[in-house]
Amino acid sequence: MNLRRFCGLAALMLCALTAPAHSAFQIDVRPGYGVTGRKWLSDYNPCLRGTDYDTPVFVMEGREPGGTAFLFAGTHPREIAGPVSAAILLENAAVSRGTLFVIPCLNVAGMSVPDALGQVPHELIVETRGGKRVLYYGDRRIPLKAGESDPAEFRHPSGYTHPDGSEWRNVNRNYPGVQDGTPAQMVCFGVMELIRRENIGTCLDVHEATAPESVFDPRTGKTHPGGTLSYSLITHPKYIDTAIEMIFDLEERGVNLKPEQSIPGFRGISHFEIGEGTACVPFLSETPNPAQNDHAVGADPLNDARHPIAERVAIQLEIFREWLGRCGEITGAPVELTGLPDKSQIELDGVWAWLR
Repeated sequence: MNLRRFCGLAALMLCALTAPAHSAFQIDVRPGYGVTGRKWLSDYNPCLRGTDYDTPVFVMEGREPGGTAFLFAGTHPREIAGPVSAAILLENAAVSRGTLFVIPCLNVAGMSVPDALGQVPHELIVETRGGKRVLYYGDRRIPLKAGESDPAEFRHPSGYTHPDGSEWRNVNRNYPGVQDGTPAQMVCFGVMELIRRENIGTCLDVHEATAPESVFDPRTGKTHPGGTLSYSLITHPKYIDTAIEMIFDLEERGVNLKPEQSIPGFRGISHFEIGEGTACVPFLSETPNPAQNDHAVGADPLNDARHPIAERVAIQLEIFREWLGRCGEITGAPVELTGLPDKSQIELDGVWAWLR
């Protein structure tokens, strides 16, 4: 037995011995007929088993063979359009060809606590076709446990450093992960193992960014600039041409995005590390969330007049459709999906009509 395999087995045994016997927090997802199986992220990293960081992985397998794709949302739990869009997919759509893996909330520990910005209640009540339903609005990072504190700076295993020490709890700064490392590293390792073991051809990491408009803070009398990342589709530099082609197609359906690519030297981001370390073609989508601006007062992540949740979810669903529609071209094997509402249906019926 080689040293690497021995160390891996030793880590698995240690994880099994130290895992607490309780289940992680889960968001409300009501799978439809298109969901054919359910796994856990701990199936790909046993160190997550029984911890606050394990999360369900839903499988949608078609009757016809094809490609394999992976969609995950909730990396940053206050980016609420992602989990809502993933839930709509799971509750309404079906795969006719190929296989789609879906994680509606990757960072369940962050979703289990209120957003540290303190602007939005942790529980948002909406009226769906099945009645009242709770949406959780969580924190960007994995929460600290009792006795923990953030270091002065964050150091990625590659040697890259970030001046904000709390980034050690940011899931999207810790790829490719460490099997028995910090909670964020363990989650990222699980994602990478899922991609490798399931031979994922392409993946989409669903996010939201600070809204682009400037924000006036009445507490200080200052105006702060908005974000620059919203309305974008991001990928590893070697796949940027594919992202641009997708954006051209999306424009014809009323969705306007800009292409972005991984920044050289900025380590730990999903689209860079997945593109570097696997054969999977990675993408990351960004819609605007007006409640994410640190200086916003009275921000509403659901009913903002400029960026209502219906608009943001409709955009994400169109991105899902374009991404999966190009799966055959991207990977050589198609994944075909039916039953996913389009932008016009969300605009007509509203978001909540598509949740059970």
